[in-house]
Amino acid sequence: MTRRRRGFTLIEAVIVVLALGISLPTTLIWLEEANQRRAEGVNQTRASALASLVMEHVLADVASREPGLGFDALADSATYLNHPTSGLTARLAPMTSTYSSMGMIYAVGIGGLVSKSGVATGDATQDLFRVVTVTVSFTGADGTPRTAVMQSMVTSL
Repeated sequence: MTRRRRGFTLIEAVIVVLALGISLPTTLIWLEEANQRRAEGVNQTRASALASLVMEHVLADVASREPGLGFDALADSATYLNHPTSGLTARLAPMTSTYSSMGMIYAVGIGGLVSKSGVATGDATQDLFRVVTVTVSFTGADGTPRTAVMQSMVTSL
């Protein structure tokens, strides 16, 4: 009695190798694109979190009654932002160092006095606001520079 062997023939094996050879590069390209989209989303989320962290501290400082803080502190933006011990940058350093280690850099822009419409009128009774802009710069998943911007209009309470 002869036993029949089960297995792959050479033709079947060649067809499987050919099918893998055609589908594998396409699958790898698709996976790489999906990974870049995911990384881009993560980077954007981190940049938004950093911008929010900085903006929330600015808003808290504007509302503060502590000496050297409050809305009036924004009039001298260089001191408010860069004083070695009490400046915003120094106070935020422990919280922003994680983002800095990821290559994210933030900048705070504080505009001049404007009216509620965002335009300087020259009238001291109307120009009671300042526009604060937080810009976070980072590198995208594809290596290109990206920015995330957050703005708020602030006034004294």
